[in-house]
Amino acid sequence: MSEDPNPLLAFKHAWAGAVAASEAVREMAPAVAAIDLHQPRETLDWETYHRIVLAQSNAVMALRGLIEQLRPRETTIEG
Repeated sequence: MSEDPNPLLAFKHAWAGAVAASEAVREMAPAVAAIDLHQPRETLDWETYHRIVLAQSNAVMALRGLIEQLRPRETTIEG
């Protein structure tokens, strides 16, 4: 991260990506809530669910990694 000329801009973009991916999950909530519990599992669009959740997971993990890189390290005093 030290070679990035503006790590705070990277943080803002990563945050926006995580929010956008989370919004895609939220947009699917009504469709998931409307699933008939008696319909065959094979009739559901598992690829779409997987793609949306994977994108959200990747975005959040990337943001988490960036935060870990950017936040100040705690110093410990060994005695």
